[in-house]
Amino acid sequence: MKQHYRLSVFVLFALLISLAQGDISSYKAVSTIAITSLELKEHVRYLASDELEGRGAGSKGAQLAREYIATLFAEWGIRPMFENGSYFQLFTFPGRLKLGEGNELVLTIPNGQQRNFYPEKDFLPLSISASGEVEGELVFVGYGISAPDKGYDDYADLDVHGKIVLALRGMPANDTAFAREAEFRAKLRVAKEKGAKAVILVSGPLSPFEDEPVPFWNEPMMRDSGILGVTVKRAFAESLFYLQDVQRQIDETRKPFSFVLDGVRVRLKVNLQRERLEDANVVGWIEGSDPKLKSEFVVVGAHYDHVGVNVTKDGQRQIFNGADDNASGTSGLLELAQYFAANRERIKRSILFIAFGAEEIGLIGSRYFVDNPTVPLESIVAMINMDMIGRLRNETLFLLGTSSSPDWKVMIDEINSRFNFTLRESSGVFGASDHFPFYNKGIPVLFFFTGLHENYHRPSDDWDTINYEGMEKIVKMVAEFVEKIANMPNRPQFQRVPQPVERPVAPMRVSTGIVPDYSWEGEGVRLMGVRPGSPAEKAGLKEGDIIAEVDGKKVSNLYDYMDILGKAEPNKPVNFVIIRNGQKLTVAVVPEPVGRKDE
Repeated sequence: MKQHYRLSVFVLFALLISLAQGDISSYKAVSTIAITSLELKEHVRYLASDELEGRGAGSKGAQLAREYIATLFAEWGIRPMFENGSYFQLFTFPGRLKLGEGNELVLTIPNGQQRNFYPEKDFLPLSISASGEVEGELVFVGYGISAPDKGYDDYADLDVHGKIVLALRGMPANDTAFAREAEFRAKLRVAKEKGAKAVILVSGPLSPFEDEPVPFWNEPMMRDSGILGVTVKRAFAESLFYLQDVQRQIDETRKPFSFVLDGVRVRLKVNLQRERLEDANVVGWIEGSDPKLKSEFVVVGAHYDHVGVNVTKDGQRQIFNGADDNASGTSGLLELAQYFAANRERIKRSILFIAFGAEEIGLIGSRYFVDNPTVPLESIVAMINMDMIGRLRNETLFLLGTSSSPDWKVMIDEINSRFNFTLRESSGVFGASDHFPFYNKGIPVLFFFTGLHENYHRPSDDWDTINYEGMEKIVKMVAEFVEKIANMPNRPQFQRVPQPVERPVAPMRVSTGIVPDYSWEGEGVRLMGVRPGSPAEKAGLKEGDIIAEVDGKKVSNLYDYMDILGKAEPNKPVNFVIIRNGQKLTVAVVPEPVGRKDE
């Protein structure tokens, strides 16, 4: 066995070199069929190596990771799912924002003189800005806040329809009572509702912000707000009026001070371009041994992507190697694939192994699979997900989705009697990993997880922080679950379960219980599902609905939705306009207060 393992290390090392060089055709991996901590470490060390640069979705590193997975699948005799022997289920998604050609900001003062401001040097579009070209009169609107319910409205008695508004960043006197209204998305939404063509934001001399244009974020989930928006250096406003004096007056009096800049016009052009990136799920399968049951499938899944590379303000590259998140789960998937490939006679149902891409940016890979399944969804009897299984501490294992089937409880107790984990079970099925799209399609799920830690989504999540012996024990336990489910006389029953309210990032007074589809690229907010027993479910909302309006206000994206809902009162009905199968429907949703005693 020892000589066999040495051969495994040698051949896998050759395989890794070939992968890094882009040639994976000439090497075969040979390794023990047992589930071992040593092999788990081999997989994690490669997947979490600097060469893969954090496996960001759509990146070269992610491509290397999936080629590594596919190469091992082929070596072990895992059958490909696609034509020409391919394991890859390709999909595309919106990538990073780039500054296109022709961005410009031109200021014309009453005497006809023009002054040009330059992108990156003097101004930058916001990441939520629309692209386009506008021209119009300039109006200063204080902090750009309209909150009559709080006794403050910079737009009171002011007509900005067809005009371009200039506003201060932040909030009056830094009063956190206006924290929600001070967010960029809120200021752009209000300006759009008031009929403005564009928003120009500036950091006042009394504000806690640097006098620099705000770099637009490179997050794929950012969406167009439907109006042009830019940030400028202070010199833009100071060429027109005494900005510091105006800001001081607003802050000291706590009263709006807005005004039309007579004869001042602005021409603004924004050209933001978003990359279209390609990624893939890696899908392979083993056929079951029972003539009847082999047409049914147990899905074993883990996402192989992570968050990639970050460049700091001082130009340093930080690689987020993601050893636990989720090289650990992917390594477990590989060990299970190898184990069951060598023990095919032990399983009656077929097993579908899926390494999901683009999980970190909104479950895009798993969502794509359930919307474009390679086998009929009704033939999938269960989905087992492994995400962050590398940091077992005090023998405590988190097991989620335990009530998604009434058959799980007896099975969990029986299998864990041999492993003696301290199980932290949860009946809830949280939407933060790849099991959720399957659960939402009516498929029982189990989610194995060892908990968050100080290295989560940090460059320090590296291979040498992993508890490999603990991983081995977990993967062996998962193997027993997979075998048990594959051999059940009857498929496990499915049941929906109550889920706790998911806390939004921004403070919210109310919740409706919607689960947004973050991969949606159209207008409005598309629902991945609704929380059982929630106001949304009670109102009849369901998967696939698109929220187009809330309380009479258009919803272009999730940010609009959160901003509008943030003003709603608990237990008071709010009209939602939804689009279902191309038809508009109006339903009343009664938001519940966040922080209920029964949560």
